[in-house]
Amino acid sequence: MSKSIKTYELTIPRNQYDRLASAFDSMVDEEHFVKFNPVDDTVTFRVPENLRLRFVKHAKNPDSRKFWITQMFLPKNIEPFLITD
Repeated sequence: MSKSIKTYELTIPRNQYDRLASAFDSMVDEEHFVKFNPVDDTVTFRVPENLRLRFVKHAKNPDSRKFWITQMFLPKNIEPFLITD
């Protein structure tokens, strides 16, 4: 029996997504992108738990150049960006 990986679906402003894509090559991968909303200028994308945890390592290290852009992936900050059905 295979274990499924938890995946988060988030919506953020397009410019914030662009900064993530510039900071992390993995975000350019189309497997994460879900859709662009031109009216709201937002991007919806999916992040598997293993990638979120990688982002959290940067978010916990103030010396990381990726510190600020990854703050949204901390458990205390991710809730406003989550898509819920």
